[in-house]
Amino acid sequence: MPNMLDEKYTTFRTPFIYWYEDPRQGEPGIITRAEFEETVLKAAGVLWRLGLKPGDRFVNGFGRNDPADMAFRRAAALTHTTPVTINWQADTPERAAWKASVTKAKLLLRDKTISPDIIKAVQKKCAEICVYDTSRLQLEPTPGDGSFARSQKPSTDDEKIIIFTSGTTGDPKGVVLTRGNYDTNAATFSDFFDTPRPEPIQLVMVNPMHHANSSAMFDWILREPGAVIHLLPKYTTPYWRILAEVVEKASGLVIAPGVSRHFDFLEELAAKGKLPIDEQRLRKALAGVTFLLGSAPVGPTTVERLMKWTGRPPLVRFGSTETCLQVTGTPTAMDREQVMESFRAGWERRPSPGYFIGRPHPPCTEASVVKSVDPSDDDYLEPCAPGEEGRLVARGGNVMREYLGAPGATGEVLRQGWYLGFGDVGFYLENPRDGQMDLYWLGRESALVIKGGANYACDQIAAELERFVVERYCLKQGSFDLAVVGVRLESEHEDTCCVTIDVSGLDNDVAKDIEVTFINEAAGAVSKGAKPQRLRFGPVPRNFKGAVKIGELKKTWDRCH
Repeated sequence: MPNMLDEKYTTFRTPFIYWYEDPRQGEPGIITRAEFEETVLKAAGVLWRLGLKPGDRFVNGFGRNDPADMAFRRAAALTHTTPVTINWQADTPERAAWKASVTKAKLLLRDKTISPDIIKAVQKKCAEICVYDTSRLQLEPTPGDGSFARSQKPSTDDEKIIIFTSGTTGDPKGVVLTRGNYDTNAATFSDFFDTPRPEPIQLVMVNPMHHANSSAMFDWILREPGAVIHLLPKYTTPYWRILAEVVEKASGLVIAPGVSRHFDFLEELAAKGKLPIDEQRLRKALAGVTFLLGSAPVGPTTVERLMKWTGRPPLVRFGSTETCLQVTGTPTAMDREQVMESFRAGWERRPSPGYFIGRPHPPCTEASVVKSVDPSDDDYLEPCAPGEEGRLVARGGNVMREYLGAPGATGEVLRQGWYLGFGDVGFYLENPRDGQMDLYWLGRESALVIKGGANYACDQIAAELERFVVERYCLKQGSFDLAVVGVRLESEHEDTCCVTIDVSGLDNDVAKDIEVTFINEAAGAVSKGAKPQRLRFGPVPRNFKGAVKIGELKKTWDRCH
């Protein structure tokens, strides 16, 4: 193995990460390739010194995007250990501690922004876990990279990372993604963006690294010669200024992964006169950005905004954590008019409009629309005809190895080489220009709420709101019924968090108190993802097993609003 600090193997003196630790400041910190790889060796030395052996796992306890998070992920590849992410946007201390426990993590990394309550909860549940403060990393000695080599050649089936799902029912599932999954992901993006290129790629990362999105993008960009990452800790208003400045200085491809909600924020800033730079300058700069949008439907309003601000439609991607991010995307070979034709073909469909999610990336990924994903059905995995609604499925080297410690759940979604667990309904149309299959998203059968480009489990939100109701209104558990569903009432890509409470067993005065105070008081007491937006009283439709009938519950909101 070559020494990572040997210049003949890469351009180590060039900038690799521009770190905007405080996006309000004008100039970012610069980390060269050599400096980053030296930090990686230090991180690997920490893992080795703290006793982690090949196959052991550690928790990345960060409260924001951070170069140290990147360094420890790269160090995991050297030491053959596995990083585990926790969601700093949604995880409660109890949920973070559960993730550390269920993965049998030996180490918890912590940065200065992670909640102290999370650290305490993890230490309480995992009494023997070691905690390492990442602010000490630069003070560590630099070991030789040969210290971490092992005779056994790594397998493509080896664990690379564990990222947890949102948890559509009960606890979230730990998705075990492998080296081979990320090899496929890198090959997908290299083909998608036609790399290598003569000029270095500039990747502007603002999506959180605890999700599959930035995790996959970072791994890919590491493999691209000369590529540069502009890393922001999280989304704030200065993002738009920074993005403009990157374009103005760059000569190569500038890629900005994002969500539709980012353009909602941009419109709001423009309407209030709060753009961080001159509007004309921003428009000119954004015309040079390749926006890759996913995580939520990309509808007419979002596309119209992209056309307004950039002069071209976005590249749309579709996938999930279980598929190592991207299964389909807008073909980059399509010209602008063909892309718009594909978008419009979905929007104009009746009775239900569809949202264009592109095409798969053969031979890396394959996608289809089938009539059923239930093995007991006669039409199980039978392909749909053009325009016929069905379930979206995928297969390829990008599909996860398994759900951690859940062979039953794994077997339910991995069948005959296909991943069946999207829970998404869609259809396809034959493109009139080239006869290829264009895929469209219609909706979800799974119980999730899409907010801010992130997915939140309805059951998890309901459990948090139930605790609030019990404590705030001094009620007994089980004296009322409560369920949550996400319905697109106000936005084409954002769900409204709609709460139904059955108060038929409660005193009228208590019911009235809930009606008047619940929305405002709960919003200030629960986590970000659980904030309720609409409330109705009525029975909660459930099946004989007690599970909420999501489709029926959504229809009650459609009738009400």
